[in-house]
Amino acid sequence: VRLHESLHLVIDAVNRIRSNALNTRLFAQLCEENDEHCDQLLLHTEVRWLSKGLCLTRFFALFEPIVEFLDTKDRILKENLMKRKTDIAYLTDLFTKFNMVNLQLQGDSLNLIKTKSILSAFLARVKLMKQNIGRGEFSQFPNLSQTSCQEDDVSTYVQHLNALYSDFESRFEDILTMVIPLWIFSPYGDIEETNVIIQEELTELSTNEELKVQFKNGNSGCKTTYPLLIPYDGI
Repeated sequence: VRLHESLHLVIDAVNRIRSNALNTRLFAQLCEENDEHCDQLLLHTEVRWLSKGLCLTRFFALFEPIVEFLDTKDRILKENLMKRKTDIAYLTDLFTKFNMVNLQLQGDSLNLIKTKSILSAFLARVKLMKQNIGRGEFSQFPNLSQTSCQEDDVSTYVQHLNALYSDFESRFEDILTMVIPLWIFSPYGDIEETNVIIQEELTELSTNEELKVQFKNGNSGCKTTYPLLIPYDGI
């Protein structure tokens, strides 16, 4: 709840800046490295926008000019932002990591094997982040390391990372627990360790010199020749 409130303070501040016609320069700076064009941005009523581009990164980089602007426009919002500066720093670092994972999960070459690897690696990093931040090690959170992080802040972030880990583990359970047969990585390996039903086709595949060349070039071309292997094609 606390971090959600902090995120909405950022949204309120962006809206306040956006709605002030005399402050176009600050808004332009805020949007400088974002994906969207400044003149096309609507008032931000959804948290979703903050996960795009570098909005939170730009916001935190411009934190001082923003609170200075709010000093004459909305002092209550200014004070609340200053109280939640550590939260905003933490969320900025975390959203940066989310964006990196999101980019990895895009592209035509993505498949279930790569997806599992990406998600598994992210979960492993979340676990490390939780352990490190719990003992006051903020090297994985460069913006947070610049703030005065107190014990109650650390406790909040550890709980959040723990909840994040559990949520990802549950949300992507099917992919994370998916068993990938070893022969998919190396169809020319030990056939005796594979399912008996597909052993014959794998035997033929492993002795077909033409397909070996195609496999090395990333195109097995065996859908019609080896129909029993088709169910694994999408992996």
